[in-house]
Formats: sequence, structure tokens, C-alpha cells
Amino acid sequence: MGDSGAYAVSVRSERWSSRTADLTLPERVAWILGDDEGRPMSTLTEPAGLLVAAAMVELLLDASLLDAGTAYRRGPVEVTDPLLGWVAESLLAHGGAKTDLQHAVTGHRGAQMIRRTMDRLVERGLAAREPRRVFGYLAMPVFGSALRVHEVEALHHDRAAVRASLEGDEPDEAVAMLIVLLHHGRRVRELSPVDLTLAARRARAISDGRHVTLGVAQDIRRLISPTVGAVLAALTATTVIGSER
Repeated sequence: MGDSGAYAVSVRSERWSSRTADLTLPERVAWILGDDEGRPMSTLTEPAGLLVAAAMVELLLDASLLDAGTAYRRGPVEVTDPLLGWVAESLLAHGGAKTDLQHAVTGHRGAQMIRRTMDRLVERGLAAREPRRVFGYLAMPVFGSALRVHEVEALHHDRAAVRASLEGDEPDEAVAMLIVLLHHGRRVRELSPVDLTLAARRARAISDGRHVTLGVAQDIRRLISPTVGAVLAALTATTVIGSER
């Protein structure tokens, strides 16, 4: 199992399975995008941006990171989770300037984010690494591609809980944050909703602060959606620039 520590209260939810109640938000994004066959998110296109956005949302809600307008600053609350701490240090290492967000979501740092998040799922006993044969030899592929969900029943439970809110149930803050991330990352489809059109419309409405309590709506409009949008926009801009060279 991984390191224990204090986690943001907003990430906790009675709707998660008992095995996943203490997952951080980036871990939960990776976890919930596992498929029902038991394979976790590993082939997701450009997943680093979504994971970094999730980490930043948790850090900001927990006051471990502060939005200072054009930059992010260290907050008064100490970061106790190693994955979240690594993200915070990566952001602040460049002065926290929002114009430098691409440093946290692309290249080597982005690959590290994916690897560290997947490693945490293994450490927690939720996923396991599976060897595979390549030309008759036993080999372990690079990050993620040989991971398989170990606690499949817990995955089914958690995916069903999120789908319920996409189908009409009012989400609590933890579920709402996850839905906002999935909406901005265009990953609602991967939850396999019964009615994709309805689920996408519902996710968009929640990302606008509707169908949730007033306090959650304020967090979404003030903090969650803007943060996720900024991180993914930085990733998209960097990808476009890189493709033109």
C-alpha cells in the first residue's frame, strides 16, 4: 500500500467504494477511466494534462496552492501526499507563472505524472502489473500498458456512482469535481453511459455549476473549471506549436 496521509476533505465521498475512499483526485481520474474489463487508463491520449489539472484542483481547494492572478503561490496548508507535493513543486519551480503551465504537462514531466499516478494505484493494491511475452520472452512493457485493475468490483462500483450523477442524481463535491474533469477532458464517453447525449449534456451543465449545491457551484465556477481549462489549454497550445515545427 502507498503512503498514508491527510487528504483533502472535498475528495472524500460516501459514494466511493471502501477500497477507494482515500484516493487523491488525480488517482481517482486514472482509476475511474479504467475499463470494465479491468484495464486501467494507460492508452489515454495526452493524459498528463488531465492528471495535473486534477492535482491542481485538489491543491487549490485544500489551500496548499493559491491562485495569485498571473501565478500560483504556495499556500498555508502543508502538502502531505507525495504525488500532490511533486505537482506543487513542479509548478512552483518555474515561479508559478501561469504562462509556464506547459512545463507541468508536457515532455518528461508529463510522462512522470502518468507513471507516478499509475504507481500509486499499484502501491494501493488497486492495480497490479502483469508481465507479457514478447517474441516468446517474458517482458515488462513501459509505464502503464501492463497494468490491470486488481479490485474490479470496486471499479464497477465507482464507475456506477459517477454514471448515476450523469443520469440525474445530484453529485456531491467529490463526484462533481470528477465530472468537471471528465467533461473538460472529453472523457465522459469512457464511463460508458447508457445515453451518451444525456450524459454529455449533464456533464456540461455540472461544469457550469448547475445541478449541484450552491457551495459546490461556487467552487466550480471560481476555481475548478477555470483551472482545468487553463491546464488543458496550455497542453493544447504546446501540442499545436510542436506539431508545426
